[in-house]
Amino acid sequence: MKRKLLSLIMSAICLTAAIPSTLVFADGQKVVTLGADLSEDQKNAILRYFGVSGQSIQTLTITNQDERNHLGSYVPLEQIGTHTYSCALVCPTTSGGIQVKTANLSWVTSNMIASTLSTSGVVNCDVLAAAPFEVSGTGALTGILMAYESASGEQLDETKKGIATQEMITTTTIANTIGQQQATEIVNDTKMQVIQGNQVNQETRNDIDVIINQVAEEKNISLSDDDRQLLQDLLEEIADQNYNYEDMKETLERVEQNVNNTIDDSQVIGSDDSTAQDAAANTEQTETPETLAPDSILKNTDESALGDNVSFDATDSSALEQTEAQQTEAAQSETTPSGEFDITTSDNYSESENTTEAQTETATEASSETAGTDGSDLVTSDIEIIPLSDFVLSPVTSEATNYKVYPAGLQELTVSFERDDIIAGSGTVSVYNAVDSSLVETVNMNDEKKVTISPLDDDELNELGWTDGYKAVLTLSEPLAQNATYFVAMSQDAFSTEDGRGSSEATPDSYTWMFQTSPYGFSITPAEDGYMTGTTATATILMDGSDAGYATIENVDTSMVSFDQNEFWATGNLTASFLASGETTFQVAFYDVAGGNLLYTMDYSVEIN
Repeated sequence: MKRKLLSLIMSAICLTAAIPSTLVFADGQKVVTLGADLSEDQKNAILRYFGVSGQSIQTLTITNQDERNHLGSYVPLEQIGTHTYSCALVCPTTSGGIQVKTANLSWVTSNMIASTLSTSGVVNCDVLAAAPFEVSGTGALTGILMAYESASGEQLDETKKGIATQEMITTTTIANTIGQQQATEIVNDTKMQVIQGNQVNQETRNDIDVIINQVAEEKNISLSDDDRQLLQDLLEEIADQNYNYEDMKETLERVEQNVNNTIDDSQVIGSDDSTAQDAAANTEQTETPETLAPDSILKNTDESALGDNVSFDATDSSALEQTEAQQTEAAQSETTPSGEFDITTSDNYSESENTTEAQTETATEASSETAGTDGSDLVTSDIEIIPLSDFVLSPVTSEATNYKVYPAGLQELTVSFERDDIIAGSGTVSVYNAVDSSLVETVNMNDEKKVTISPLDDDELNELGWTDGYKAVLTLSEPLAQNATYFVAMSQDAFSTEDGRGSSEATPDSYTWMFQTSPYGFSITPAEDGYMTGTTATATILMDGSDAGYATIENVDTSMVSFDQNEFWATGNLTASFLASGETTFQVAFYDVAGGNLLYTMDYSVEIN
């Protein structure tokens, strides 16, 4: 169970906002939170969507350190992500309960947020939660809470805020097994019964178990033992608090009605496909009575700021009427609206900005808006979003690779794909140091000197179990360091299809493409145009003595390349001389000193012109 829960948190928590680092004070009760790792274009797009000006509203800038400060008590620091992107607009109200509208949140729904906020002690509030590209949304809660406290001047109970975080983690964990709708349903309904029944002492623990069983049976929900224990733990924490059900009633009962009636957790507005039309039809059949005030922030958003094919969700269907109208109008137009936010051209992976939102546990979040390889805008409905599941990334340290550690000195990243119509796109691939989130290097995919795409050879195909496929090799300017952890952020449209109608998905979070380097390794100075006959290059053997203490260069074709030394007992430089044209290979082998055991063999291929 522990692995399952941490796996969820690992990818989801990167969206979390926390204690404000930067405050801009202004009049009014509305407060905006902005992720510190958004570009200026992305921040402006969010503000346009919210319908506010950064100069006229209180704004909280949320950093990853803020996130760590706030979440460190609940989540191991090594599991917390390294970037913050989620945003929110919060407006306390005097009635109506908690109303929520989300944009580009693929996993966390408006009902989840509303139910969780009620647990934190919020009674009446309107909330917009959004991102400029699709993200999971799990981490939006903390930023919303901080914004609420700033807007209302009310300090929420720390224990209840902690329970609210626990509720969100519990709900999303259970959702990973049974789906969002049923997870929200069983958490909300059991919570209602516990609070209504005033289950507040140790003698009621058996009663909580009974409540879980009753709700699960009534709703035809099957819980695993691990999920049941998570829910039990959450409800026991809730039972120990003196919640007033009358304060929470309007919100919790609305969530209950929404979940019971909703066939699909989200609506995709402005799409031409039959699935979206069916979803819209289902939504129309299950609309709840309007409870929003005419001036509610949920009814005054600028949908054009986020582009087409954005996923919207709300606790009140009337909040989506304007959304549907605006998106329908845009879909009928042959040209892209002038106010539309283009995630590709805004370059959310530029050297001056950080990576895409550490987007979720389900690894499905990417911007829906992209541009063709010629720079022209494509109609969103015609674009194929190629999922990351279609790619094999290397190097990568993950459970799938048994947490493999790679030798230092690497200068190549490889993306392999089982299709032959992939070309370099207009996006970027950026490498970051995972410890401090510092940018190591950004590779522009249109840089032909650093990006090469070629067919996989027979050995590579056999290793992957494919009959056909291509690989993209990205060459870095400098070798990767010893004993380091890196993550790679691949933007949407890093790869495209040859016809320009397909766009690769962005890496959803910093854990998707992450790897570690060992204390030992090898690097050789690359040549942009290949190594020339009669020239030399400097190479480096890397060893710190803690692991490998001896290295050799083996299986060298000395008629094509020679090294001035072949055995090493410590870190040092050597010279490679290129003697004849053609392709040649050699190996660098590392051994431990104590037993002379082979630790790792690095295979190198060199093209000599």
